[in-house]
Amino acid sequence: MQRHVYCVIQVILSGPRFDSVTEKLKAGVDIQVSGFIALQQNRNGQSRLVLHAENVELKN
Repeated sequence: MQRHVYCVIQVILSGPRFDSVTEKLKAGVDIQVSGFIALQQNRNGQSRLVLHAENVELKN
């Protein structure tokens, strides 16, 4: 049985190389992101997965 699944994950863009990309990001823009997933812990001890972007491509 096939199932459709999705998840919401925070993407972290760091460094000046993403400046031109972040200026063009807005709701509804399709992007393709590659990078690595890491566990991030906040001050309260709660953990979450985040995607550290290494490459971002605007699709439209």
